[in-house]
Amino acid sequence: MVDGDCEKIVTLVRTARELGADIIKADPTANADDFHKVVEAARCPVLVRGGGKDDIESVFSKARALLDQGAVGMVYGRNIYQHPNPGKIVSAFMAMIHDNASVADAMGIYQG
Repeated sequence: MVDGDCEKIVTLVRTARELGADIIKADPTANADDFHKVVEAARCPVLVRGGGKDDIESVFSKARALLDQGAVGMVYGRNIYQHPNPGKIVSAFMAMIHDNASVADAMGIYQG
């Protein structure tokens, strides 16, 4: 378990890249503002994995912060498939990833 430790995540990501990874699924850093260090170490596209189940606005906020630090996509599970309306969640994430939607925009899609 890396528990959001930036230094551990960077080391693992660098190792994966050195072993030939073309794309990396990485844990989020405890402080989203540090995630650019993971992206820089990867030197390839980085997808960020989801975390524990949380309220959707918090999930969108964390996702937006990680995307702003250079993640190219999300690999989220329970916050989507355990939600009563996963289609709205996916639409909001797609807007964040592909159209640079804000948290407010994502919430509008989710609530709309």
